[in-house]
Amino acid sequence: MIFTILRRLTHSELGMFHAYRDLGKEVSKQRAINFDGDVVDRVFPSAMDTDKIFIDCKYQHDAFTVATVQQWLKRQDKNWRFEGNCPRSDYYNFVEPGCLFAMTVDAGVIPAKSSWVVIPESHSSYRAIVDHAESGGLASSSMVALFGDECAHIRRVLGAHYPMLFESTSETPPATDDDGMEPHPIGTFNIFANVGHDLKSAVADLVDNSISVSATEIDITFPNPNNGGRWMCIRDNGHGMSPENLRKAMRIGNPRDYDPRDLGRYAFGLKGASWSQADTLTVVSKKNGIVSNLTWDKDHLERTGKWETLSGPILEQYAEATSIAGSSGTAVLLTNMRPPTKTPAVRGVDPYNVEVGEVLKHLGLVFHRFLTGDARGRTTVSITINGVRVVPNNPVLHSLTTPHNQRQIQCQTNEDASPSTITLQAFVLPTEEQIKQYHASEGELAVKSELERLSLGGRMNENQGLYFYRLDRLIKWGGWCGLFTEDEHTKLLRVTVDFDRSADDAMKVNISKREVQLSVKLGEAIKDAVKEGRADARKRYDGKAPKPKLPPTGKNGSIPVTTNGGLDTPQPGTSTNITSIGSRRSTPAPADQIEFRIVAMDRKWQQSKGFLGETKIQIDENFSPLVSLVKAIDNNMEAKKALAEFLTTLDGQLNA
Repeated sequence: MIFTILRRLTHSELGMFHAYRDLGKEVSKQRAINFDGDVVDRVFPSAMDTDKIFIDCKYQHDAFTVATVQQWLKRQDKNWRFEGNCPRSDYYNFVEPGCLFAMTVDAGVIPAKSSWVVIPESHSSYRAIVDHAESGGLASSSMVALFGDECAHIRRVLGAHYPMLFESTSETPPATDDDGMEPHPIGTFNIFANVGHDLKSAVADLVDNSISVSATEIDITFPNPNNGGRWMCIRDNGHGMSPENLRKAMRIGNPRDYDPRDLGRYAFGLKGASWSQADTLTVVSKKNGIVSNLTWDKDHLERTGKWETLSGPILEQYAEATSIAGSSGTAVLLTNMRPPTKTPAVRGVDPYNVEVGEVLKHLGLVFHRFLTGDARGRTTVSITINGVRVVPNNPVLHSLTTPHNQRQIQCQTNEDASPSTITLQAFVLPTEEQIKQYHASEGELAVKSELERLSLGGRMNENQGLYFYRLDRLIKWGGWCGLFTEDEHTKLLRVTVDFDRSADDAMKVNISKREVQLSVKLGEAIKDAVKEGRADARKRYDGKAPKPKLPPTGKNGSIPVTTNGGLDTPQPGTSTNITSIGSRRSTPAPADQIEFRIVAMDRKWQQSKGFLGETKIQIDENFSPLVSLVKAIDNNMEAKKALAEFLTTLDGQLNA
């Protein structure tokens, strides 16, 4: 029962340290750290309010010495206080409000055993912890208590930086005898079959695989189940697989190196998505004109009890759907599909066509940037289902939408890796009445269609909040991840959160790539970034905001994004060339290109590498001399390269 407890200390608690008092900074006479009641209840569930909970604590006595002393938790009004030790060492001269108190507690013994440390904001372990999603609870609570996998990363960081206090969790495990302990085929199949996918999310996972292999045409066949049974085929024109690579792809959890733009994560999607819907998975792939196929079949696994794939010919019924016309491509065939556990019901529409419609709408939403050519480093992708083209649905696209400033934050949970950039942008949608007025001339059906599109087939209130894009693929949307409640007055507000593979661990992207967690730093950055957007959304909801001016629009109704929250034409050299609502992004930069971005940041400039290897240089919008220079050379690539080289050299001299 080992818990990890985190708290960012306040002025009133730092009186526990004599060094803080000696500097004359003490605010109150409190000599203890506050412990929230819910934290104590989780760690010590049998403790009564009248108890004094004793804990034998290891702590840093000074820079070289670790001491052990007994401390205790004692109930005080609404919370508990951690008392019994007020270190006198000058070692704690660094303590300031906001420093991090980290503690591990073994609550399974009496007295409990613990190690604690206070970490200054300047320490690299501070950033490694608060940048990671495991600490995200601190965005909404003053203290969190984590257990097991909830704090695996934090435990590793503490063990690496404070080995005298915390055990390292990176030691090699003892050798074991694994004979006869390989996973049982049917048991494993049943686990995969219950990963939580419904049909539309499973199909989206399979489309991820097609996009990752550079497919531009994805054709999905899903015929009427009353005419030949329930089956589906997802076929693409990607680069295909050789027989050897097909075997690797069909292997459960096969380790592989992922391209920075690859939408996959755990080598799980193909099998997990397929088995969640069907008892038989067949993959047909063509590479350099050579066709191969392999099949996982549940009946065969059950009958033989062995991990064996089949490679027989494709049945004639599925031959056309799995036929690959070009020199390369892949077809994923799902047969013996299980019916949905819940039959969708729409008045006047049969359940099968409702299913098809739901998949069409889902793919149009999650892949809208790929379908319109707005995904960075990708050509436009076409997806069809039974010959019907998937229509993209950008959830913030409307001519009356008000975009707000982009914000970028850096997260670094691993000292050996480059920081991950996460981009935030708030959008305030038009009200229902504004939409009706805007589309009135197009007829009642057009108005209804636009309202349904923007509400994502539900209620606007349910779809306010955060829209997470991983490599331009929408993976999670709606709700505020505990940062705010779903307020009727902010239902028009949507915030896009863009990140790439480097932020997967920091945001704890789960195995299905449909769930994320926010670190405390990201949660606070989001709160700060959406202040104006929330105020704007409330004003628009209440009818107090000025009527939005109609911007110049293209044929598709797209509007430019500006850095001043308005709808003016973007100016060269500003961050307005980063994102646009509904319209295509600018052509992806080749690896030798330089891209400057004017953003709000806490340093004057910072360099990083983009998805395609291009150099990205972010300039603080308040550093006017450099901003003016960047704007002046906006159309001169050689000058941009020279400036980038100069800044690189200057960085090296400043850091020497």
